Amino acid sequence: MVSKAFRKCVELVEEMLRRGYTLQIPSSEVERFIKIGIGADKRTVRKYVQMLTEDLAFLKAVAKNPFGIVIYRIDVPTIEQFVSKHMKEKLRQLKLNDIRLKQNRAEEVRIQKS
Repeated sequence: MVSKAFRKCVELVEEMLRRGYTLQIPSSEVERFIKIGIGADKRTVRKYVQMLTEDLAFLKAVAKNPFGIVIYRIDVPTIEQFVSKHMKEKLRQLKLNDIRLKQNRAEEVRIQKS
């Protein structure tokens, strides 16, 4: 089963790529994406930066400027490897959830018509 934290990390990287950060991204922008997309608490930001850089290795530090901002390289092959490895399970979960939602909606329609 794919954890919510893993899904959120994948969504964060997808958002980074969607916004035009195809190769490199500064740590300040990574933190901003986390604050906007997940939560602004400093512990949350620290946890997701650690997951993205160390645990999952989706981002790799390549440079640090004199102001303390780290420049990360987005490691697309690593991301693709993780997603392809867990994609089947994710798709299976989505299909089950879709079926459940459709069943619930059909039941709600029946109740409203009665």
